[in-house]
Amino acid sequence: MSKLFEKIKIGNLELKNRIVMPPMGTQLANPDGTVSPRQIEYYACRARGGAGLVEVEFSAIDPVQFAAPTQVRISDDRFMPGLAALALAIKSNGARAAIQIHHPGRQASSRSTGVQPVAPSAIAGPSPELPRELSAGEILELEERFAQAALRAKQAGFDAVELHGAHGYLLCQFFSPYSNRRQDEFGGDTRRRARFPLEIVHKVRQKVGNDYPILFRLSADEHVEGGLTLS
Repeated sequence: MSKLFEKIKIGNLELKNRIVMPPMGTQLANPDGTVSPRQIEYYACRARGGAGLVEVEFSAIDPVQFAAPTQVRISDDRFMPGLAALALAIKSNGARAAIQIHHPGRQASSRSTGVQPVAPSAIAGPSPELPRELSAGEILELEERFAQAALRAKQAGFDAVELHGAHGYLLCQFFSPYSNRRQDEFGGDTRRRARFPLEIVHKVRQKVGNDYPILFRLSADEHVEGGLTLS
């Protein structure tokens, strides 16, 4: 147990201990996606609990595709004041602050967003709603949206950014042979399925600089036939 309380460095980022609060959805944002006072207090309390790193829940990088109406947004500069207040609340209570950035892909719902979900391929997921296949041009636009969101995270005062590539969301959908049946440069073998997530990492690095920590959450096993596995 004593090792939990040893300092650790992630690149140039030093944590006071090895305890990390992972990103978990709270649905505490305001209905317009701005950070709420209740959300700030929630994370401030977790920072006061002693974790070395507190990661804010998945934050939407797209203005019209999101997982829930009360999901925090990082898709526009108008969300910056709330995000900055949130990062400051975490850091002023003794923890380092990170934020997870996210696109739901086919796990969005038109009942919430008013638009059809998008995905690497037109294959329904847990929801029966059929997504629309993204064009190559739209994929490049989303890469830029992820990069801009990461830059906002840095400018808002977060010490690190995490790309959500797990749990069947968009980046995971591209990785997975179960949900990615594309025949272009973004689908096919493992290398081509990984192209979109890897290009995002590259573009994020260009935006945030060489010394800013980039984390990546990945589902090693999707537990569905034909999906990602450990083997």
